[in-house]
Amino acid sequence: MTGLLLAFASEHELRGALARLHAASLGEMETYTPQPLGAGKSIVPSLVLLGGVLGTVASFCLQSYATTIAYPLDIGGRPDLSWPSFIPIAFENGVLVAVLAGFFGYLAVNRLPRLYDPVDECAALRRAMRDHWCLAIHTTQPDRVRALLRDVSPLAIEPLP
Repeated sequence: MTGLLLAFASEHELRGALARLHAASLGEMETYTPQPLGAGKSIVPSLVLLGGVLGTVASFCLQSYATTIAYPLDIGGRPDLSWPSFIPIAFENGVLVAVLAGFFGYLAVNRLPRLYDPVDECAALRRAMRDHWCLAIHTTQPDRVRALLRDVSPLAIEPLP
């Protein structure tokens, strides 16, 4: 499978090329742009919420189990399940799990760390973070891609290494 890297001058041109190539379904496409292209909803906030709630509940349950079943002590006549003293630690553990879920969820959603990608060697990609809008397409039909994009006229067309 070969591939092409196409560089465009504006987001509008990139979106036009994406629509044509997506309709032709010529292969897998990935964009490299200075701004996100209408990013959809992320799953990371849901992961953070779920991690926080599960961390808090698990910490509270662990403390309750330890003081009522595993190692009950009579301290100052308090009941075994003295739940108000469990709240601060349960909250802190919930925050810890939420932060960890957010960190690792972000890495997983963005497929990081990816230390090397052959597309990084293309010359047009060097300006993708400033003013170029790039599209990498992995296809078995590079000539058909070039034919579809004749009237769009990208700034550069490079073969992917």
